[in-house]
Formats: sequence, structure tokens, C-alpha cells
Amino acid sequence: MQPAEKRPEKRPPIINAPLPLTAFALLLIALHGARVLAPQELNFAALYHGALFPERFWGWADGPVMLPGAAPPYAGWLGAMAPFVLSTLLHGDWFHVILNAAFLIAIGKPVLEMLSALRGGYGPGAVIMLFMLIFLAQAGGGLVYLLLNNPEGPIAVGASGGISGLMGAFFLMREGAGARLLSRNFLTVTSIFMVANLLFAFVGPSLLGASIAWEVHAGGYVAGAIFARVLIWNALRRLDI
Repeated sequence: MQPAEKRPEKRPPIINAPLPLTAFALLLIALHGARVLAPQELNFAALYHGALFPERFWGWADGPVMLPGAAPPYAGWLGAMAPFVLSTLLHGDWFHVILNAAFLIAIGKPVLEMLSALRGGYGPGAVIMLFMLIFLAQAGGGLVYLLLNNPEGPIAVGASGGISGLMGAFFLMREGAGARLLSRNFLTVTSIFMVANLLFAFVGPSLLGASIAWEVHAGGYVAGAIFARVLIWNALRRLDI
């Protein structure tokens, strides 16, 4: 008998991550590339309507009051709320978007696995929860940024709020059924995150040539942790644990 031919081993994928996360990370990179290649007018319009813009937001929220020389306030609530989502899709430069895409996959994968475990397996429900977490954390980070930059401040872009929310959810959910926002372990890792975030904000301008919106990171982290705690509580209640 002749020995059976050995089948060639399959090569591991270049990006070992769930398809929804990979697709979203590539979408962020593609959108930045499109903005780089777009005419200057379109590029400016994307930032004008999609970035977190404290002057425009507080000009809208405070009614007719507007600082001299400030940008015009939003015309309505839809324009004022849109940046809480659209800022996720905009980035300052290639380093910014690639770094966020990498962190999105690295942190998003274990969080998706945890969400899948809570829902009894991987499926559309877990993916929907993941993206709800990302965008709610992004909105929470944006809200903190605007509150701490009232009535004016630099514009802010990037998916960092949502990614920080994934970190907050991961650090909380890894504690299992007994996870508590005020537990010693979670408060310890949260303190480390906040200190590192502030230090990175100070060295960011000299190291990266750009300022770091630490307020977005902090707000997104807390929002993500709260979202995860609610998920865990509801899941355990359904199981009568």
C-alpha cells in the first residue's frame, strides 16, 4: 500500500478576528482614505458636521448666545446629535486610524466572546450588543468631552471612545457573575487606565504631534463598564442566579 498523501495544512488567516470586527476596522481605514483623497471642501464638510465641535454644540444648546467669532451653532437637534455617532468614523491621520483599528480588533474580539457566552453562543444578537456597546460608549465619551469643554474647545474625532468602552466592559466582565463597578479589582484596573490615559494625554502632543482627547477615553470607559454591568445583571436575572 502506498502512504496516503499528506494534505497541506491550511494557513492561518492574516487577521484572526470575527468578520464583523474586521469589516468595521477596514471600514474605518477605508473612510479615512476616502477623506484623504476627497476634495478639500468635502473633507472640511465631513469634519464640520461629523466631529465633536464644542462651540457649535453649546451654541445650539444655549440658544441664541454665541461667542464672538465662534462657529455657527447647529441648526437643530439632529445636527447636534449626529457627531456623537459620526465622530467614530473620522480620524485625524493614518496613524490614528490604524492604531484604533488594531485596538478595535484586539479588544473587541474577547468582548464579543464574552457577550456570546452571555447569550448562549455566537450569533447576530451578540454582534448587535457589541456594536451597541461601541456606539453608546462613543456617545458617552463625547458627552463627557463636551461637558468639560464648555463653551469652547478643540474639535475631537476618532473611535477612541468606543474602544475605551470595550476596555471598560472587558475589565468588568472578566470578573464573571460577581462583577461589580465598585469592586476592588475593577477600581484598581480603572485607576491604572485613568492614570495612563492622563499621562498619554500629556505626552501625546510631543510624541504623536497631536493632542489626545482624554475626556473621550475616560467617558467611554465608564459608559462601556456601565453597559456591561447592566448586561450581566439582566443575563443572571433571566437565569435566576
